[in-house]
Amino acid sequence: MAYVIKSKKSEITLPYLPKKSVLKDGTNVLIDYFDSQTDEAQIHDIMRYIVNEEGNSYPQEDLSNIEDFRAYYLTHEVFVCRDPSSGLVLGSFYIKPNFPGRCSHICNAGFAVQKEARGKGVASVMVENYLQIGRDLGYKASFFNLVFVNNKASVRLWEKFKFQNIGTIPNAGNLKGIGYTDAKQFYYDLTSINKLV
Repeated sequence: MAYVIKSKKSEITLPYLPKKSVLKDGTNVLIDYFDSQTDEAQIHDIMRYIVNEEGNSYPQEDLSNIEDFRAYYLTHEVFVCRDPSSGLVLGSFYIKPNFPGRCSHICNAGFAVQKEARGKGVASVMVENYLQIGRDLGYKASFFNLVFVNNKASVRLWEKFKFQNIGTIPNAGNLKGIGYTDAKQFYYDLTSINKLV
């Protein structure tokens, strides 16, 4: 039987959000809570492009249906990296338990960056904040199950932030335009970060 992780939003409030951050080109951005009114359609478009068009970084084959997107991406905490002047979502990430029950202290996250915003440091700003947010939400560790080896930007990102490469799954995904591809697994001990709340 596959794991069933029930949808649940945290009751913990993070008083430091929204938080100002700066991209590597000097652009000001905000890391903030997801707002379903303004952000859902934008994030769905970003994820639909990543999954349906690119097809080489997430295991899903189709996220066209809004309900499928919601069931995957919006079941727990979601945060955005937003352009404060336009309200445009440049990227987003969810945080949720990687496993149920007795292992739910280990979180997983999914990151998505708008195509036009790539290469500007959006992902780095989100990861920096993700580590603190994950810790403040009470998680003890972060574990990424499937980081496909062809996703060099993602692999570099986890190495940059000192995640431990703890394993490789051979032929983990049959990726669009690539075929069967190995995936790395990355782990981070969140207890090394002091809680802010």
